[in-house]
Amino acid sequence: MTHVDVTPLRALAWAVLSFAAFCTALFVTFGVITVVRWFVELDHLVELALWSLVWGSLALAAVLGAARVAFGAWPAVRPAGILLAAGGIALSGTVHVLLQQWEIERFGYRDPDLVGWTAGLFAVLLGQATAAFGVFAAPRGAVGWPLAGVLLGAAGIALIVAANLPGLRDGIAPESWPLAVAVAACALYAVFATGASIIRARRLRATFER
Repeated sequence: MTHVDVTPLRALAWAVLSFAAFCTALFVTFGVITVVRWFVELDHLVELALWSLVWGSLALAAVLGAARVAFGAWPAVRPAGILLAAGGIALSGTVHVLLQQWEIERFGYRDPDLVGWTAGLFAVLLGQATAAFGVFAAPRGAVGWPLAGVLLGAAGIALIVAANLPGLRDGIAPESWPLAVAVAACALYAVFATGASIIRARRLRATFER
């Protein structure tokens, strides 16, 4: 990003706009998938994966657009941020698909009430991936807000994973292994994304304070 005056108010504006755009992207995703259905007959599992791909991609674009509005300049898009976000989006789609497959195999039908908070794991992953992307795109002096989003996402993932731990007492059924591995991968991703974001934020702040 070219040099800009990153005031606390501008940083807050970026955070608010990014969050609003992330939520709006959910409804836009519904519209996009609806339009795709008009032209292509989508398999249900493919459609589930598309939800994460489209929502996540729109959210990343929204972070950049919000920065352009708040700071008057486009932020730098770094490969590390793209890779981190792409990993979260891919894992989100995987969990979304595996969870619904597991519901059908285990209960014969899909119902979010059967899986509790785990039904929202894919969305929390997208939120953390988007925030991590924001950390790596943030200009000096504005990294605090996306970092807070990363930490909040990590807390949400930790709560969802913890809610699934009591089920381990009776062992893992064969049909549950793919989902169990995916949920464990979500926990590892949360740790990795948080660590990488903290390191990036510290480097930015150290540069800012010089």
